[in-house]
Amino acid sequence: MPPIQKAFVMVVEDNADNMWIITEMLNDDPRVRYCNVRPSGKQLFAFMAKNDVPPINLVLLDLNLPGDDGYSILEKIRVHPKLLNAIVVAVSADNTAEDVAKVRAAGFDGFIGKPLRHDRFPEQLQRVMDGEGVWEPD
Repeated sequence: MPPIQKAFVMVVEDNADNMWIITEMLNDDPRVRYCNVRPSGKQLFAFMAKNDVPPINLVLLDLNLPGDDGYSILEKIRVHPKLLNAIVVAVSADNTAEDVAKVRAAGFDGFIGKPLRHDRFPEQLQRVMDGEGVWEPD
């Protein structure tokens, strides 16, 4: 996959503090052109249906969400017309070796463990947008 120059990013995260932290770090990245946050998969797909959103390049997806979990949301992302080519990275505090293996087996494109670190997240994001698989639970 070619590097993403101007990313359109969706974040699916239900924790308000994590939403704010992720959004702030994404807004500071010059390669991120658009960022939107939804607190659930249901709200992600409702937003995509009701708004003229360009095709999304990157989805940062929490695994533990109200309603559908990240795994079932991933299945829906993989067939959604505006999300078909999106890189989907799990972002979770469930970060044991078994958790990462489960995420890989489910078909995610990467894993970034929580808590996100200000000193590492920009570099992790850069590598993801360059097409590198980032699998870093801690």
